[in-house]
Amino acid sequence: MKTQWLNKWFVLALIWFGASIYTLFFSSGNQSVSIPHFDKICHFGLFFGQFWLLCKICLQSNSTLPIRQYLILALLWAAISEVIQSQLPHRSGDILDAIADLLGAICALWLAKKIQFARRSMSQGIQHES
Repeated sequence: MKTQWLNKWFVLALIWFGASIYTLFFSSGNQSVSIPHFDKICHFGLFFGQFWLLCKICLQSNSTLPIRQYLILALLWAAISEVIQSQLPHRSGDILDAIADLLGAICALWLAKKIQFARRSMSQGIQHES
């Protein structure tokens, strides 16, 4: 029997997490882009992508989004990743990076919640019309 949460989005979320670990801890972190605060955009994107994929697991299986748990996970991962980066010789920890991380996760969760609400509203509307 296939577990509800074990779908292609789970695999993609794991791959994204691995890529995030590489990007946050093992890449050089050299800024060759002249866009101000480009690193904050990258942090936002990493966390948006990670939490969007986690939300897609629930959306695919039509299960309720664990918003509170995902927010706690985002907070913990943002804090842990910045602490680890602060200990690495080629990286630095930054509270603004953690804020960008959290904003990315929050935006993904907000979007997924809106989509889930719309799907359920449409589904209930169709059932009431029958």
